[in-house]
Parts: sequence; C-alpha cells; structure tokens
Amino acid sequence: MKHTLTVLCLIATLSLIAACSAEPEATMENNSSSIQGVWTIEEMEVGTGDNKRTTVPQAFMLFVMEKHYSAIRDFSPEPRQATGGQSAEGGSAGFVGNFMADAGTYAYDGSTLVVHHLVGMIPTMMNRGSSMTFGCQLEGDSLILTPQYDKMVMPGMDLAPSPEGKMSYGDMAVRYIFKRLE
Repeated sequence: MKHTLTVLCLIATLSLIAACSAEPEATMENNSSSIQGVWTIEEMEVGTGDNKRTTVPQAFMLFVMEKHYSAIRDFSPEPRQATGGQSAEGGSAGFVGNFMADAGTYAYDGSTLVVHHLVGMIPTMMNRGSSMTFGCQLEGDSLILTPQYDKMVMPGMDLAPSPEGKMSYGDMAVRYIFKRLE
C-alpha cells in the first residue's frame, strides 16, 4: 500500500512539473500571435508618389494591453535636447515640438485596429467619439499598421492628407512597422 501511494505521489508530482514547464511555451506562442505587448517603432513610410520615403522616427512606443492602449511618439527631425530653461509661458522650453501621446481603449478584429481616445495631448482627441483606424497585421515579431485616414474620426479636425501626401504636422504616414519588445 505504501509503495502504491509513493508511486501515485511521484506520478502526480511529475505531471505537475510537466504542466508548469509547458505553460511558458504556450504563453509565448499565444503572445507571438497577439497584438498585446510592448512595441517600438522600427521604421515608417511617409508621403505619397515622388515624396514617398522610409524614415525612422526618434522614438515611438506602443503599449497594448487586454483592453487599453497607450502610444507615445517623438517625430522630431533631430533628437530633442533638454534646455533647462523656461518658456515665456512658464513651461519647459522645447517641451512639445513633434511629441504626441494618447491612450484609451481599442477594438481589434484580426485585420483592423480602431483606437478610441480617452486622453490625448491634442484636446480634440479627448472628445467623445474620437478614434483612429488602422489596417493591422502581424508578421513574426513585427506589427504593421496602415492608417486608414478615411475612417478616422477627430471632431473639429480635418485629417485628410493633401494630394502631395502632407498632413498638418508634416508628411502623412502610410505604414508603421513596430518590433515587439515584450
């Protein structure tokens, strides 16, 4: 009887060890096929026609959780430098520039990502109903987003690019390629 009990305990222990060691692999497999994670920009395509080119922004990170996202971007042409001074308005000099940040909820159906802004650097982004739509695909450890300007909703703003591929902030982005950090 003691021998049978020992064998059963050993089998149960080995089964538990096997189950615990298999879990991280399953998590990694599920993670690699999910848009959830921490992403950093690898490159982006901007402009149209003769003006189309590939650039690498200073910084752009995208955080995608189960129901929420956050995006932080610096599209400055040169690295931003801390000046240590104050602007005429009392804020830090050189603080904003081409820096953008927003966060909120999102919907993803396997090919389209729609972000719904809850907070954003641009006050218009915080109006109820503000959203941005992207074509979305995963290729290995890369997340590829293609803005769909015709489906974007920004009350009080005209997001349509000019015929030359320009937006109010500069060249229009036509494709973002992110690399998974975790």
